[in-house]
Amino acid sequence: MQLSELIYTYSSAMLAKYGEKVFRVGVSTGITCPHRDAGGCIFCNPGTFRGAYQDNNLNIEEQLEQGMAILRKNSKAKSFIAYFQDETSTAGDLEYLADLFNRALQYPGIKGLVVSTRPDYINPQVCEMLTSFSQPVSVELGMQSIHDKSLNFLRRGHSQADTARAIELCREWGIETGVHLILGIPEECFGDMLATIRWVSNNTAIREVKLHNLVVYDGTDLAKLWQAGEIKQMPVDEYIEILCELIPWIRSDIVISRLFTSNILHNDLAMAALSGNKTKWMNLLRLKLLEKGYKQGSAII
Repeated sequence: MQLSELIYTYSSAMLAKYGEKVFRVGVSTGITCPHRDAGGCIFCNPGTFRGAYQDNNLNIEEQLEQGMAILRKNSKAKSFIAYFQDETSTAGDLEYLADLFNRALQYPGIKGLVVSTRPDYINPQVCEMLTSFSQPVSVELGMQSIHDKSLNFLRRGHSQADTARAIELCREWGIETGVHLILGIPEECFGDMLATIRWVSNNTAIREVKLHNLVVYDGTDLAKLWQAGEIKQMPVDEYIEILCELIPWIRSDIVISRLFTSNILHNDLAMAALSGNKTKWMNLLRLKLLEKGYKQGSAII
């Protein structure tokens, strides 16, 4: 049995929506996250989430051209979604952003737009702009956890109440919404992580979730705590065990579009070694789910 038969994967969702495989091509607004200018999240190293072509001061068309060429070569991709994934993609002048997003949507081969941002950078004006396009636009919010103690540790600069308000605002405007969650935050127990997963599953406005294991990267304040022995990074095998127990609590119609921190190619920046690779980890998770007879949503009555 394939992993796609146990969880609702991004590939399955794209096939259902578009009738073909659709790949996300990462692009940038060129605007630095305002929160990083104010100190930033404790775990943030921009070098781990930005493609090389995004660092070359290219305009949006040039970014799409280079990013799509890489995906065509590596994955035989034919259709794409423009993914504004780095920094805070709703920060900045709204006219500038509207022009940028519109140009991305008009680029040949682009079927839609995904905008990744912080919960405190969602407001009615942003929602009005995002719903002004004829093509589909969805939002990903850096939620991370429902626990304010964890958000404070991560130095996120927003509360769970801010996240809940942003999700509700997106619901009111009819904007499809996904959330990013971090598992393995210091001082969070399994019960804390399960509470976050159950909150997400109970919120019917949330259509997608990306799960990340907390990785300690060089050049971050989190790395300083790791070097001082004040925190530990969760081993991958432990993370897989936790994933296996959490997946049954995720509502079956929520797309799970990420299971592991995606920055595997940047392991040279990780402070602690991550043994194995994404393919191995996915297979280990699949085997664990099969062994326990679990699948997405199976714990929800």
